[in-house]
Amino acid sequence: MERYQRQSVEFSQAIGMELINDKNFKDVADRFDTSPTTVMRRFDQVSASMLRETNKLPEVIAIDEYKGDAGGEKYQTVIADPVERKPLEILKTAKKKH
Repeated sequence: MERYQRQSVEFSQAIGMELINDKNFKDVADRFDTSPTTVMRRFDQVSASMLRETNKLPEVIAIDEYKGDAGGEKYQTVIADPVERKPLEILKTAKKKH
């Protein structure tokens, strides 16, 4: 267990594996007897390590909005490659800057 953490590294990895296997936050939270918010934080940690610079978009992209808590915003948007099952970008806000 990492310092100041209440859940083990293995617990976080298990949640990450369930999320990769196409589960939603609530189902994973119920299975591990934890809150959906905890699962969302683990998702953010796992996906941040998978993000890399995208030079060319894939032929098909998936866009999904999920409830989170990043930078004071209520919802975040994830853009992913559904074929490779990898996130391409996580947008902290849906607001457009002019």
